[in-house]
Amino acid sequence: METLHSNEFYDRLARVFDVMTDWQKRLTLEMPFLQRTLDRHRARTILDTACGTGWHAITLAKKGYTAAGCDASPQMIEQARANSAKAQANVRFEVAGFNQLNHFTETFDAVLCLGNSMPHLLSQEALVEALRQMRGRLHPGGVLILHNLNYDMRMKKKPRFFSANGNDEALVWRFADYCPEFITFHTALFERKTEGEESVSWSVQVNSTLHRPLLERDVDEALVQAGFGSLRHFGGLDGSPFEKEKSGDLVIVALAR
Repeated sequence: METLHSNEFYDRLARVFDVMTDWQKRLTLEMPFLQRTLDRHRARTILDTACGTGWHAITLAKKGYTAAGCDASPQMIEQARANSAKAQANVRFEVAGFNQLNHFTETFDAVLCLGNSMPHLLSQEALVEALRQMRGRLHPGGVLILHNLNYDMRMKKKPRFFSANGNDEALVWRFADYCPEFITFHTALFERKTEGEESVSWSVQVNSTLHRPLLERDVDEALVQAGFGSLRHFGGLDGSPFEKEKSGDLVIVALAR
């Protein structure tokens, strides 16, 4: 099966990304931990990398932070700008991947990378370089919040099928295939076709891209190489403790040296 570069993968997904994500539930769960962490480090200016359709940055801006966002997918950024305008939030969104963070000339109090985006970096060298770019956008002592799946557990259990999310018009089903070095991550996008008020058929498009499963030690080593220290580990964006054998996610909070 053909795999897509992550940019094209998310360009194809952008128009339904907000349909497949329960943002109200997700932000209700995640924002208390994010705000506690930001406030603990007196962070008021935030850069959300791999921001997708922008809802973390938009929500932070509505809460009084100065927020900006970037993503390698032009279609995601187009949707983020539309969401920001609809929410009447003042957020700057730019098309920029992990290796293009110098699009922002200013430095920030905090950098975010949420939603399991870093596994698209397919080598340890690429991971270190991306983290160095994030370090370059932070003040000394600035805080970085990373959020990935817990691949230490996932690579043992190898779950193949994940939840399907959507509405009456579109549904996205996620699943994965495992190889020794990479995971092939798939989305199946089902869309209903109508004529007038009648539903006539459903179409399906399967898109696939590669993930590199990032173990805890991989990320820790890369963070130290990139100029971060004081690493703290959590089991999710609810702030729960990290348990390598049980936690669904790995969240790391690190400080720029």
